[in-house]
Amino acid sequence: MTLSHSEQSRLSRIEASLRRSDPKLAGMLGMFGRLCAGQRMPAWEQAPSRLGQIRQAAALLAAAAAVAAAIVQGGRARPPAPKTGRPGRSRERGGRPDLAGWG
Repeated sequence: MTLSHSEQSRLSRIEASLRRSDPKLAGMLGMFGRLCAGQRMPAWEQAPSRLGQIRQAAALLAAAAAVAAAIVQGGRARPPAPKTGRPGRSRERGGRPDLAGWG
């Protein structure tokens, strides 16, 4: 990870302040940093990139446009599918499938 000079300077000031205020915590964080130095950060912890933010915004806009189109056409949005893990849970009595997804 590459930091600018001002970001590196800011981190150094934060580190010095932490060492003065809580030396035990600073030591534990230092040890953690050394133990994890060769590992990559998990994807779910990484901040989204600018491209990722644009893709997410585009997906939200597409979903909003679909809802708006359904409203304009007088239709209703379909309810979400049931999230049960048991088979047969989404069927009505009588064995017919519940096509509306309310089951």
